[in-house]
Amino acid sequence: MRTLLQRIGALYTCDEADRVLHDACVVVDDGRIAEVCVAEPEGHFDQRLDLAGCVVMPGLVNLHHHFFQTLTRAIPLGLSGHLLDWLRAMYPLWAGITPDDLAAATEASMAELLLTGATTSADSAYLVPRADPAYTDALVGAALRCGMRLHLVSGGMTGMEDQLEAELSAVLGPRAGGLVVEPDAVLADMRRSLDKHHDAGFGARVQVALGATTVDYNRLDFMRQIAALAKDAGCGLHVHFHPRPDERALCRERFGQRPLQVLASTDWVRPGTWFAHSTRVDDEDMREMAEAGVAVAHCPRMLLRLGARVTPVHEMLAHGVRVGFGVDGGASNDAGSMLGELRLGLMMHRLAGGEGSVPWQQWMTPYDALTMATRGAAAILGRSDIGRIAPGLCADITAFDMSGVGYAGARTDWLSGLLVAGSDSRAAMTMVGGGLRVWRGQLLWDDETRIRARTDAATARLVEGAAARTGLDYRRGAAGFGQAAGTKSA
Repeated sequence: MRTLLQRIGALYTCDEADRVLHDACVVVDDGRIAEVCVAEPEGHFDQRLDLAGCVVMPGLVNLHHHFFQTLTRAIPLGLSGHLLDWLRAMYPLWAGITPDDLAAATEASMAELLLTGATTSADSAYLVPRADPAYTDALVGAALRCGMRLHLVSGGMTGMEDQLEAELSAVLGPRAGGLVVEPDAVLADMRRSLDKHHDAGFGARVQVALGATTVDYNRLDFMRQIAALAKDAGCGLHVHFHPRPDERALCRERFGQRPLQVLASTDWVRPGTWFAHSTRVDDEDMREMAEAGVAVAHCPRMLLRLGARVTPVHEMLAHGVRVGFGVDGGASNDAGSMLGELRLGLMMHRLAGGEGSVPWQQWMTPYDALTMATRGAAAILGRSDIGRIAPGLCADITAFDMSGVGYAGARTDWLSGLLVAGSDSRAAMTMVGGGLRVWRGQLLWDDETRIRARTDAATARLVEGAAARTGLDYRRGAAGFGQAAGTKSA
């Protein structure tokens, strides 16, 4: 199929020359970009899409998510409390998730991402009760229906934070109701996911990376086995890494090293690894991460949602650490807008350390944010076939309509207007591999009210089941399940 995107208001190609074209055209042929030009090309086109008044850019790449958490967004009981308090409230809900629930959550998550400009998403799929492969298969099947590119981070929980496993097992049953899984079962599920779902070819719709939820300092052999499996498969590694003071003390006492050094001893600190959040890394960590080629998924809204510290993105970039954006799980964000993360991330790092402590010369620019979310994020995932609008690459493209009054006076530079002045995050168009998934702000592959209804039905059942097991009222905001003093924040 041959498609012409025409009369583009402003086209940000994010190519090697950083070209920005006005009143431009893009020719898409058989799923790939065939031509980028200003003068309208001649020839036959199966469809012509008028993007006058729109800013057009490569499809955005989301580096971190937990699709399953979309089932438990804005739960009143989980809206107050730091990380451990929040997890105490959330785990009993998640213990009831079925493969069908996960499919519904995946469709809802991807719908929201596509509607806000994302065409590729990583999903840290660490919640696999009893390492049951039906969960992974349900997630991948739903992603294929949505038509979005998926980087599945196959994982599983071999333990829980602090004393949560013991607390929850007393209520949910052994091993926290099956959420905690033996390392051998997790490794077996990883191998199966690689064998069944991983595609390393050009234009792959599904690729697999391997992940641990957090660094398991009690099972370093397990961490080494994951790293070895990833090296054999040629795939990436992903983990939450923002070592708290107690983790640093543990590593000093037990290993005589910093947490990053301990992780490096398991062969995780290498190109192809990207961390989530990294709110607590210091200058020494950043230098070593940059030297090793380790990248970071920055999830701005999650930090505000859980009251965590602001990631010093400007310092990471100054050290040469590659950084991209992530939406993070629905229950630790509650919004799922990819464009929204760019808008917030562009601003929020300026507050790191307090008022006025970040020199304005180190502030990200709108174009920095865009390239971090496109060609930069694609490179972090090891992909050279997406992230730019250039001939020969996959036609993953998004557009936002800037013709409304919300952008009045803000089109001197269209991208600055979109990221600084805009309030609407809904895409006018999102295209994946040349196929339209969103047009004029509407999904083309399903009705979003039906997607929402399917998700709501699953959520209602999870809330009812968790309330019955724990005696907690999830519809009222209060302290978390079994809250103890001195809980730790992210």
